[in-house]
Amino acid sequence: MFTHASTPSTTRTVRIKKESDLILEQEAERHGLSVNALVSNLIDQYVNSLRFFKSGGMISMSNETLLALLNQISDDDVSDTAYSLGNDRVRDSLMQRGMKVNRDSVLWYISQILGLSNGWFRCDHNRDEGKDILHLSHSYGYKWSVFIVNYVNSILIEVLVVKTNTVISNNAVNFEIFK
Repeated sequence: MFTHASTPSTTRTVRIKKESDLILEQEAERHGLSVNALVSNLIDQYVNSLRFFKSGGMISMSNETLLALLNQISDDDVSDTAYSLGNDRVRDSLMQRGMKVNRDSVLWYISQILGLSNGWFRCDHNRDEGKDILHLSHSYGYKWSVFIVNYVNSILIEVLVVKTNTVISNNAVNFEIFK
């Protein structure tokens, strides 16, 4: 979850069921947040991702189902499929949100939408002289890393037209994205 302490905000009053409030209080405490911060984060997730879920033709599945499907597909087929899907999807998603397709919006999409909202990976983003470094970690195994490296490379190479260096492991992918 993420918070926006310095982002301008507005005050809203909402009524919710008592049972829902109890769960929100428990979850907020578990995450070390106030209920307001938790609800704000949930609204951000809706605004940035969930409202596009059904209209984007997306589904949700368990980790076990994803892994079972991936294990039935060859590495080459995973690579080819991921690469062919990546670049068109990011363009459509950014334009659907009214955003320009540029380096900042694409890196935001990778970290916030694919990573935080969709749960594909945890993204650590660092800027170094002349390059951005993305460390994408997950717990879905090597074939998911193969999928990620090809999907994200498709975005970076085809949309941003940048050179990348990648390192892939069982549960992580690192990208160096040159300016």
